[in-house]
Amino acid sequence: LQQGDITFISSILDANPMLYLDEIQNQLLETRDVKVSLATLSRVVHRLQLSHKQLSKTVSERNELLHATWQAEYGDIPMEYFVWIDESSVDDKTNQHTDGWSPLGRACV
Repeated sequence: LQQGDITFISSILDANPMLYLDEIQNQLLETRDVKVSLATLSRVVHRLQLSHKQLSKTVSERNELLHATWQAEYGDIPMEYFVWIDESSVDDKTNQHTDGWSPLGRACV
């Protein structure tokens, strides 16, 4: 790979850290007309000191005001009095990427 190709890989991962290696491979082929193996891409990503991590994101349903209101109302009740029931579901986000690339020592967001 040329230095321009490596810079391209770095920039597309900055813009979209959730890309899989095969998606990077496709973008390289479509954009720069460079055919490269997944093993080579893996080595380049590691040379860029990027690691593959689970994405850290805040729960989209969390509402800080409701959270604080609930704590003010029920905060004095002992924890052992509560029974929590969780619901399981499938939504449109079930098939989204949950991993991404980020520099060593930094969370992937």
